[in-house]
Amino acid sequence: MHFRTELSVNKSLLQLHHKTAFLTIGSCFSEEIGQLLEASKFNVLNNPFGTTFNPISIANIIQGICGAADRKPLPILAGDVWLDYRFHSSIYGYHEKELNETIDQKFQQASEQLSQPDSVLILTLGTAWVYRLLSEDRIVANCHKQNNALFQKELSPLEVLLNVFKEALNQLLETFPHCQIILTLSPVRHTKDGLEENQISKSTLRLLCHQLNSAYSQLHYFPSYEIVLDDLRDYRFYSKDLVHPNEQAVEYIWEKFRHTFFDKHTDQVVHQWKQIRQNLQHKPFYEKGNAYKKFLEQTLQELEQIHHKIDVTKEIEELKQTIQHHA
Repeated sequence: MHFRTELSVNKSLLQLHHKTAFLTIGSCFSEEIGQLLEASKFNVLNNPFGTTFNPISIANIIQGICGAADRKPLPILAGDVWLDYRFHSSIYGYHEKELNETIDQKFQQASEQLSQPDSVLILTLGTAWVYRLLSEDRIVANCHKQNNALFQKELSPLEVLLNVFKEALNQLLETFPHCQIILTLSPVRHTKDGLEENQISKSTLRLLCHQLNSAYSQLHYFPSYEIVLDDLRDYRFYSKDLVHPNEQAVEYIWEKFRHTFFDKHTDQVVHQWKQIRQNLQHKPFYEKGNAYKKFLEQTLQELEQIHHKIDVTKEIEELKQTIQHHA
């Protein structure tokens, strides 16, 4: 008997490896994928503009990286810090000039990441609901807890999202012609909008993903949304807030991601490094015992063996110091 429908994801023509340069942009789920890639020793610039949920703000960021968007800032003094309505509150400055310099630096870093010959942009869309700053008639990425009267909440029509995103992707592929794109829809439920409203939003974004996937050969859709909603399909795979997928769900999605985008060699390296990383985190009962010293020396040998595949220089130096300390 079968008690769940397992989603089978086909092997992608896009195969990733440790020379790939990743840039992630979008919702918190995009950041989680970025953290898993970082933990597996990939070259990642992870969500440098902070959590961004709506496609219009994400598209504006893409155009900003390409130097094609209107970079006119939307600064606001919120208490002791300067923020910008175009970005998450993690992008800040104690002076307006410092804020603008930080934003320019983020755009420069993102541009340099995508300029690498083997670059991949991972995009995760969160919601089709947007907030318009009435005084500027512009969609914002974050309201920064300002008065609701300053904004108008809207559901972005599919046609608008498609036009805005196509314009951004066309500019992206013109500026970085070798760039590949992985597009995902966040499984995080935006229940604050309302359950019905969340479903309408996700449905709109799923149609957007489908049409973009059909239009661009360099864009690859990964079904993280379907994996959680249809494959796992149970609240036990959500955290206590019943909104975010829990660690077990994220790990399951990561396994599917590896199967989809990693070639056999890369996946073997990722698995090998995971075992070594677990050894490095091991806390012994008897730190000065010979058994622990042999364990450290064996782990050092494993690090040196994998060193030509991934950069573990830092880990080798730290482990050598640990071994000397226990000598």
